[in-house]
Amino acid sequence: MAWHQRPVAAAAFADARELIFRPKFRRAVVSGLLFVAAAIAGAYDDGVKAKHNVNDKLVADQTHRLVAAIAIAICLIAGIVTVQLVANELARLARHRGSPAAASAIRLGVQIIGYLAILVTVLGLFAVKIESVLLSGAIVSVVLGLAAQQSLGNAFAGVVLLISRPFRVGDYITLRAGALGGQYDGQVIAISLMFTTMSTAEGPISFPNAAVLSAATGVRETPGGNSPLIT
Repeated sequence: MAWHQRPVAAAAFADARELIFRPKFRRAVVSGLLFVAAAIAGAYDDGVKAKHNVNDKLVADQTHRLVAAIAIAICLIAGIVTVQLVANELARLARHRGSPAAASAIRLGVQIIGYLAILVTVLGLFAVKIESVLLSGAIVSVVLGLAAQQSLGNAFAGVVLLISRPFRVGDYITLRAGALGGQYDGQVIAISLMFTTMSTAEGPISFPNAAVLSAATGVRETPGGNSPLIT
């Protein structure tokens, strides 16, 4: 291949990789809409507690309750499928743009939050009183959130970095922020859920993702004029 054709081939290869690793949430959107529709159907007209008037007396509407129960079952299945699709897709993107460790952490986090939301929804559709459970859970969440505020901030920042991609593993970048103590130049060698690791002139340094997200950053050419590594 001639030398002037190589940049064109490299650009085409980069475009193909971007197409492969572009977020794909179409199936998750479809299953999510089915989840919402089934939840609405399951809650319609008192759902599993539906009654109708027979000879001036309210009696259980068995047909309506059966339909509501089927709708709730569909809601449960669609919710589980949606959570799995979203978790797998986010993990796939994180694995490509960051590291396997970050991918596993993101999948687990999405699954925990998603399954809790599904559980609350299904219990509500079955007319289970969950106010006290939600109140207790909210109190525990506030306590844990305050105790792990910095860690949660780094985790959310890591998710944003992996999705928005201001840089990727292999890029030679500049980080500039007062929180980091000045300016750092180096090559990104890992992006995990909590830290971004750079290879600098002083050796490998791990920066908290919250500080990286708030820093001014830009991709630079590697010293000597070489292009950044592509992974």
